[in-house]
Amino acid sequence: MTGIAVFDLDGTLVDTAPDLAASLNHCLAAAGMAPMPLEVVRPHAGHGAKVMLQEAYRHDGRTLDEAEMAEQVTRFIAHYQDHIAVHSRLFPGVRESMDRLEASGMRLAICTNKYERLAGLLLTELAVAHRFAAICGADTFARRKPDPLHLRETIARAGGRMETSVMIGDTVTDIDTAVAARVPSVLVDFGYAPDAAARSRASVIIQDYEALDIALVNRLVATAGGGTGTDTRNGG
Repeated sequence: MTGIAVFDLDGTLVDTAPDLAASLNHCLAAAGMAPMPLEVVRPHAGHGAKVMLQEAYRHDGRTLDEAEMAEQVTRFIAHYQDHIAVHSRLFPGVRESMDRLEASGMRLAICTNKYERLAGLLLTELAVAHRFAAICGADTFARRKPDPLHLRETIARAGGRMETSVMIGDTVTDIDTAVAARVPSVLVDFGYAPDAAARSRASVIIQDYEALDIALVNRLVATAGGGTGTDTRNGG
């Protein structure tokens, strides 16, 4: 068994915000609402269709009851599935970082609160699905992030060991999951919601994927998670 580099998906591995925003605006148009600018949608893009819809309705001063929410989520998912990789792209340096980690003997996995089917479809469209030993979504197991079971079972499914694995994410949900699972965490500060809580709890913070290599992983696992909130710009 070996170490696993476990990636969150939206806002961490892939910039999906443009396609998610397009699906949101498709739903808003159906409700007679104006489209939301991408820069307004982006901070919520990694939190799922329900949160994106709630925030958009709140921004417009409208309420969203349970029945309309269910209808809009169905509309959102249908549109998103058909337009999942129109503008979505891997973040700069991701491929090279994955190359380095794999060359050092690590396996790669996905632990996302996106539905497993949609996560697999997106990664297939981006021609990288084959690189992951496990792709685990919100519906893969009985519980999802921030429950640590999601991360633990992802690592197990990928054939790895907890004590030599790391979680890479962009939100406090990812970091809290790693903390609960006792796995070191890497926060990417270019993601959708690397807020103060995420920064304070992460084992390390990186500004780009050039910093993610086996040396960093080894340092984190050797110190059982390292110091919290360490920023690579400061030599941490």
